[in-house]
Amino acid sequence: MNTPDNTIQVTSLPNLAQILPYLLGHYPDDSIALHAPGPNFIDGPTMTCPLPDDPAQWQATAELAARQFVTYANEQGHNPDQGIIIYLCREPRSGQTPWDTAALLAPVTDWLTNELGEQRATVLQTIGLVSNRWWAFECQTERCCEGDPLPSADDPTSITAQMKRLGRTPGPRTRDIVKEFRPSADHTTLQALDLAAHNFNKQCETRLGQDAALTTTCAQIETAMRRFRDGATDLGPLLAAQLIVGLHDDGAVEAGMALAEDEDLPHARRLWAYLARQCAEPFTREAVPALTLFAFVAWRQNDLIAARLALRDAITTDEDYELAVGIHLATIDGEDPRDLLALARQARADRIANRQHPDTLTH
Repeated sequence: MNTPDNTIQVTSLPNLAQILPYLLGHYPDDSIALHAPGPNFIDGPTMTCPLPDDPAQWQATAELAARQFVTYANEQGHNPDQGIIIYLCREPRSGQTPWDTAALLAPVTDWLTNELGEQRATVLQTIGLVSNRWWAFECQTERCCEGDPLPSADDPTSITAQMKRLGRTPGPRTRDIVKEFRPSADHTTLQALDLAAHNFNKQCETRLGQDAALTTTCAQIETAMRRFRDGATDLGPLLAAQLIVGLHDDGAVEAGMALAEDEDLPHARRLWAYLARQCAEPFTREAVPALTLFAFVAWRQNDLIAARLALRDAITTDEDYELAVGIHLATIDGEDPRDLLALARQARADRIANRQHPDTLTH
């Protein structure tokens, strides 16, 4: 049962607009967010879906998000017919005012509402959030609920003030979270990646070459982890490129996962984020294994937001990368990452044993 000390009072549209980063644990830039309120409002299932840059893709994105959220809400034991809050978040592009952006978002309300209605879900309200201002798209009164600033923290009834009294802070923005692992490589690293990819592919033309490449990559992972434990922040372009390319062997990824012991988590997180940042265009696809390893470590640290954002980048880049898809589903299903860690450690142990006893056949 809730008490006056922990109940969140969402009594107005400004309250409703201001609560989003507390609901999600972060502010989702350029996204659709859906929330089915629970007994204390912030209880209940939530989901975010990125809005593509191209508005021509928004209708398909909205309709898919609506169907996925209804399925998810039902799986969580929540009847979506009890009501859903929609949030539409986007920052103005060059030359746009907040009002221009809000007008661009307005049709998404209809697409979501129609699709949710088809799924027997009820929309309680749709809030647009643009440049720290809010719109209530259901409001039909002219010039009402259009572009008002979010409430000040000095207002004792504001969500910010309520949350502060409860010792809670809003989560960071998506754009700040993803800086940890989004590309920022220089020209030297990209040249090294090009050469490393060529050499790796040539070496892996034979089975013997594949085995040798995996052995080398596993040794390089150990070297890189040792350096990052000692406080390193980079590996140099050559080693970084060789590792990024070598991680395209599933055995190397398993070796990387096996290093996610409790005491190594901060160092592993910095390492995989560093490698992912080296993969700028035209090498963004090379980042997928490193992004997946980063996400696994973040999951081990119970940082589900960073984990899912990294997995989103990985899956968007390569939707067929099974490990990223599997980890993403596992985070949603509430599985324990230590189970996957145990499997990775066992796979590494088996591989080492087979290398030491190559003539032993297993069935």
